[in-house]
Amino acid sequence: MQPTNSIQSVTAQPLFDPTYLNMEYVFNKAASSIDPFVATITNPRTWENIGIISVCISILALFIIIFSLVRMYEIQVFDKMEIEHEINHALAKDKELERTSNPRWKYILTLIESPNESDWRIAVLEADSLLEETFKERGIVGDTMAELLEEATSNGYRSIQDAWDAHIIRNKIAHEGTDFPMSQVEGRRVIKLYQNIFEDLDVI
Repeated sequence: MQPTNSIQSVTAQPLFDPTYLNMEYVFNKAASSIDPFVATITNPRTWENIGIISVCISILALFIIIFSLVRMYEIQVFDKMEIEHEINHALAKDKELERTSNPRWKYILTLIESPNESDWRIAVLEADSLLEETFKERGIVGDTMAELLEEATSNGYRSIQDAWDAHIIRNKIAHEGTDFPMSQVEGRRVIKLYQNIFEDLDVI
């Protein structure tokens, strides 16, 4: 019976006795654990370091802002140049459209691309007639095409020699008729000469 009592006495002992809990020690331990944090917060060196870091971050932020503004300006300049390029390209296309939309000139171009030799000759005659009318509309004085060309020469047109060369071929077609050999290649060359002077005169 004695061993049984011994077991009961052992199991009857409490697992935790609050009598031995030292609260002052616990509080001191807790206070000592936060002392480094408090010391760091109250240390002037800490705030000095924080100030230096803040200044560095501010300088970096300012640099990023300036860089962003410069890039935005460069992008705006690039976009402006692109827009101007597109506008100039559109104006060039409009000018080309105006050149080909001139009814009289368009008719001449149609004739020179015809498969008929007679149309090639008519194209040259029509181009010369259009040039004569243009000279007179511009106030150039002369009774004949040769006189008009002489007068136009003194006005400083860049392509006036092309007009002279084209007019010589026109005279051969008009005076020699079918005896003057005329190929489509030659006809295109002559029409190109007229085109040069028409562009110089801003007709096409």
